[in-house]
Amino acid sequence: MLNAQDAIPLYEKLRDLLREQIEQGRYRPGEPIPSERELCRAHRISRITVRQAIAGMIHDGLLVRKQGKGTFVARRKVSQGLSRIVTFRRTVLDIGMKPSTRILSHGLLPADLEVASVLKLPAAGQVLRLVLLGREERLVDDQGLVVYESFFPPEIGRKMTTEARARERRNRPFSSYDLYGRATGCTPTRVNQALEAVAADDAQARLLEVAPGTALLRVTSIFTDRGGAPLELRRALYRGDYYKFNVVRDLS
Repeated sequence: MLNAQDAIPLYEKLRDLLREQIEQGRYRPGEPIPSERELCRAHRISRITVRQAIAGMIHDGLLVRKQGKGTFVARRKVSQGLSRIVTFRRTVLDIGMKPSTRILSHGLLPADLEVASVLKLPAAGQVLRLVLLGREERLVDDQGLVVYESFFPPEIGRKMTTEARARERRNRPFSSYDLYGRATGCTPTRVNQALEAVAADDAQARLLEVAPGTALLRVTSIFTDRGGAPLELRRALYRGDYYKFNVVRDLS
């Protein structure tokens, strides 16, 4: 029961209690909170008070209401700045989720015109394609967060694939960016990125567990070394309900 003897409104007390329970993990992101009727009965307060508390938490982004289903704890979004590259592991850990990575496919294939042009490969040359799925590990089933599709010149790609398989065996979460360094002998110093909204096709929808046609955020990245030589063309597809990107710009 909530104490009604002091000057703090009951709806604020309920709001603070629910926030504390969310922070302590009693109600996790994506899980429902008790119904209005259950909250009324448990704390001996009116439905108007409960609705006022819940409305405030929805406004603050802590809860979301789903028509006909109830009120759920909002999922915290992975917030990534565009001024610097942050590893997949770090961004997911920062919002309290457990990250993991699975290799979906890898292998050589003929480079199409766009990939060959970006990576400065011969017209009929081959490219190594590596596809990764970044996930949130959960007790029941993992949740796909982002699909990374990377293209490398073959020599670089073989080293990156070897390192990716080693990290997967050790259950170490990673994106292609984490594969650079001593193990592969490659170090990017610059990345050129473009962002756009795209609709999920059937294959992408299955991997990310969304409905076909759902809006995804595609980030296309071109990594180059100190001399300007291209190392990787990467197309990453992010779930819009899990990710947001921010940027700070100077005004003239």
